[in-house]
Amino acid sequence: MADMQLRDKMKKVSEAAKHGGRVPERSKNAGLVVFLILIGCGIIVMLALAIGLIISKHFLGAAVICSIAALLTYSIYKMMKADDIEQL
Repeated sequence: MADMQLRDKMKKVSEAAKHGGRVPERSKNAGLVVFLILIGCGIIVMLALAIGLIISKHFLGAAVICSIAALLTYSIYKMMKADDIEQL
């Protein structure tokens, strides 16, 4: 019985997220902050990995990791500066 109630709650949450009208702005902002924190942590880890690869003289791997981190940083920058999703 509890599983069906959980399924109904999840269905309501997914419908609200699709339409966006019933999701409060505070929840949307909290989700964005969590997303940015996680992506920021990922970029920091990738840069630390690249530094470790440079120290161990694996320059090609470090260049690949640095370029991926740079692309992630640029995409986050473009998402934050876009007023509308159609500008992306």
